[in-house]
Amino acid sequence: MTITSRPVEDLADSESPLAGTEQQVLREWIAAWTFDMREFSDLAQPLVRGDFESLRRDYGHLLGHYETQGLSAAECVAQATASYQDMRETRLRMPAMEIVIAGAQYYVSRKRPPSHGWHVPDHKQCLEFLRDIGVEVDAADVAGFTAFMRASQTSHSRLDLAQVLLDMGADVNHRSRFGGVALHEALMAQDRGAVSFLTRNGASMDIKDNDGVSPRDIVTLIL
Repeated sequence: MTITSRPVEDLADSESPLAGTEQQVLREWIAAWTFDMREFSDLAQPLVRGDFESLRRDYGHLLGHYETQGLSAAECVAQATASYQDMRETRLRMPAMEIVIAGAQYYVSRKRPPSHGWHVPDHKQCLEFLRDIGVEVDAADVAGFTAFMRASQTSHSRLDLAQVLLDMGADVNHRSRFGGVALHEALMAQDRGAVSFLTRNGASMDIKDNDGVSPRDIVTLIL
């Protein structure tokens, strides 16, 4: 029997849980994406670059813009914050905090700082700024991955930033649209550092994904 899937565009546009063939189709579509600075909006650029001063300046400009419209101080803050809270960038629809992590991973993988301007990247301070203005730490992308999951489950893990996100209240056992948690992904990537970090911080070995596989099952398969 041939098992078919909905078109990948339909899977990406949906928020429904995915398993089996449909999970694999969306995973392959995500894996085919490559980081390109040009895909990010002007507002997201400072997040990618870890440019805290530009981030703070842009937020101030947004406040000033809403002030000219006669909004109250509280309304100005709410509108400016919403610009970051509602941010979804690239075809992966990354939320603001995940954009910061993706940028930090990109610059580390290139082994050199960003060439745009002369600032020293400070992705940690950008995360803290987003938290301070009220941006949700566990906002999720097209696959249901959060900033914490991106920071702790890939071959380019940034466990220093994953710890920052944990300190902000990130859920170590947040479940993606595939039903899995960060520990599933870290084990499949065979990232020993990430696995150790996650288990030390309360990651469950027994949460089953939508195909019925737990991190404990993956360990059994690997061994």
